[in-house]
Amino acid sequence: MQITKTPHLFIDYHVEKIKQAAEDIEVVIVNNDKETAEHLPDADAIAVFPATMPASLKDAKKLRWVHSFAAGVDKILTDEVKNSDVLVSNSSGIHKYPISEHVIGFMLILSHKFDRMFESQEKHLWEKQEDATELRDKTLLIVGLGNIGGEIARLGKAFGMKVIAVTREVRNEDSPADEVFPPESLNEHLGEADFVIISVPLTDETHHLFNLERIKKMKPSAILMNIGRGQIIHEQELVEALKQKIIAGAALDVTEEEPLPSTSPLWDMENVIITPHNSGLSERQMDRAIDLLCENIKAFVKGDKLVTQVDKEKGY
Repeated sequence: MQITKTPHLFIDYHVEKIKQAAEDIEVVIVNNDKETAEHLPDADAIAVFPATMPASLKDAKKLRWVHSFAAGVDKILTDEVKNSDVLVSNSSGIHKYPISEHVIGFMLILSHKFDRMFESQEKHLWEKQEDATELRDKTLLIVGLGNIGGEIARLGKAFGMKVIAVTREVRNEDSPADEVFPPESLNEHLGEADFVIISVPLTDETHHLFNLERIKKMKPSAILMNIGRGQIIHEQELVEALKQKIIAGAALDVTEEEPLPSTSPLWDMENVIITPHNSGLSERQMDRAIDLLCENIKAFVKGDKLVTQVDKEKGY
């Protein structure tokens, strides 16, 4: 089996580990589109980052499997891939620790007013933030209780928050959340939350899930956070909601267009925190990604279901 991939954050140790995952595996590292085109016709499998997914697979006659080093596969599941017999897997779960910590960071910054104090420090001003608050006893609503959502729930409860969630698979027993509800009850519970975190994949169903109508269901004091995909929020309508103070603020690690254009009004809003799709980054990211890839390789060689096999119809 041949794997074609991009040497993003790769070290020699990672390559050797992949080679040891199965016998007679040939690993080809490509550095650009030209090399990808050269090796693609002989590839049984490719492992890519979404940004390096080949534009077309028409020359990949032997291809049987595409693995994504990201959790989201919206850029992997092209019509060409969806309508083929090619298996798709993702790296679901490897980012849950840094992303969940990032979300906690968002909430701490906004509740304790660290953002204002950072500004005061730059101006050499000793200004107390009398409206600072704490996370304990606040309500956190998690939209999507997968690997990442579950870890956010665990950390939220560690801070003494009440954690509720809406998710497709409603299991209150052994759930990391205090209460779990089906997706159709989202509007009903938005008004309970002090913080709402979006942690679902981008699909046809979740595109613009948070539009102005839905944002209006939230508390005026609530914060909307997104670490999923930018297109899950209708960004223009979010801007209007923030301008009208329908909600208190937003914390965004993802935006509809990335990089976020310099002309976006979000940059200059005092009640918005923006991070550049950075929440999943960690020095341990690729170690976890390679471990998961190796587990998938072992399953692929045996003809078993891939460990993180994606349902191409559902999109995750």
